[in-house]
Amino acid sequence: MGLLGDSKIKALFAGLVLSLVLLVGIAALGLLAALSALGNPGAAGTPMLLVALDAAAPYIVAFLLDGLVAGLLFVALTVAAARRVSMPRDDRLARLVRRAERLHPKADSLGLSKRVEPTSEDRMDELKRKYVEDEITEAEFERRMKRLMDGSMDGSDDQRARRERGRAEREFER
Repeated sequence: MGLLGDSKIKALFAGLVLSLVLLVGIAALGLLAALSALGNPGAAGTPMLLVALDAAAPYIVAFLLDGLVAGLLFVALTVAAARRVSMPRDDRLARLVRRAERLHPKADSLGLSKRVEPTSEDRMDELKRKYVEDEITEAEFERRMKRLMDGSMDGSDDQRARRERGRAEREFER
């Protein structure tokens, strides 16, 4: 099921499209009102800019309000899509996301680091792929697989994360 299969994303997308179409319509009507006010013989003594702004003022307000709604819909659509999209699981990406979450506390609320951190099954699949493609020897495969099965990989990841945190904090202090 793709992103457009989700009813919330469909509704947000439809609202965004409708809001953008409405923006174009409001702009066209405002421009038409301003141009027609310029041809009004009753406004002969006032400056043209004031006449045009006076005629287009309600449309400008409506345009700004609809622009705000379109912006909010766009942000909501982006967040909803980001939460539902399939994220690749990779150690490098997980380290990058953890670093971003440490530097920007609000990013932690999205929980992306948990979604991109490779699971044991992902690590085993990658290890099997490397073995099948002759990137590692059988002895190396068995050694790494044993470490994965024993859970010692998790401890080394915690140590690595602590080292990276310390490094990031030292860089931040500089």
